[in-house]
Amino acid sequence: MRGVNMTDPYHTGELTVQQLAGVSIVAEQNGRSIRNSIPKGAVPFLTSQTLAVVASQDEQKRTWCSFLTGAPGFITVEDEVTLHLETLPVEGDPLANNLSMNRDVGLLVIDLSKRIRLRLNGTGYIDGNQRLKVLAEQVYGNCPKYIQKRVILPTAVSHRKTRTIIRMNHLSARAREWISTADTFFIASSSLEGKVDASHRGGSPGFVHIVDDRTLIFPDYFGNSMFNTLGNIYSNPHTGLLFIDFNFGHSFQLTGRSTIIWDEEQINLYPSAERIIRFELDEALITENSTALSWEFMEFSPANPSLVNLKGR
Repeated sequence: MRGVNMTDPYHTGELTVQQLAGVSIVAEQNGRSIRNSIPKGAVPFLTSQTLAVVASQDEQKRTWCSFLTGAPGFITVEDEVTLHLETLPVEGDPLANNLSMNRDVGLLVIDLSKRIRLRLNGTGYIDGNQRLKVLAEQVYGNCPKYIQKRVILPTAVSHRKTRTIIRMNHLSARAREWISTADTFFIASSSLEGKVDASHRGGSPGFVHIVDDRTLIFPDYFGNSMFNTLGNIYSNPHTGLLFIDFNFGHSFQLTGRSTIIWDEEQINLYPSAERIIRFELDEALITENSTALSWEFMEFSPANPSLVNLKGR
């Protein structure tokens, strides 16, 4: 996203995918919800949240998906285009180093318990007060579809073990198990111009298919028809995935390249998929104890397609 102006908020990749999907008119209508400032009505939501997902790019133009957490109030809104996250990325996360070289940032603030999410794209940097400062260029909400309901446990787990980082260029047995049982992940993507975006993906456990130790396939379900993520992928394959262990606060970050598959025969193997995405891994990080927060699972999204009839798996 982020076209030339607010009357044309989409870039060429997004417009092309919208046309290929036959939803240009719907996308144009939905694009009218995009603002270039933070609505006053969004401030109470932002300042009460505990989880923010952040997209960024490294010096090799690879895209990464990170997350930041804190107690309610860790996000503050300074004015209609400026907010602060009163925390820093954990040691080893690519985010801080990425922002020192490229200030383009995509932010997704999400409330899993209420199934509310807000996207804010713009620029960001670590300021002198050791907090992430973000300047908004585009702000818009998304629907509650495919968000599994989770609530934060009453108290943070203060007895986490020492944080450790495991680097890999293939999917270990632990990583494969993590992915195969996941019902949620987040995806970071980038336009050809380097404007990044963070988005949510959800489904029934098993909706992400492991092809081999470097390749994943996941379905693209019906959404808001804007195709921010797929439009970016069409223009620029570099993408980042983030899986969070909501029980224990671990994180699994993958960076690689994605391709949109339009072949109906392949798509039909995935119930309710309108397209499928093939992701090829370049590098991955498992960070143990990324956050002191834990979430308790409550219920799956009623929008999740069933995987009972999944073929070829």
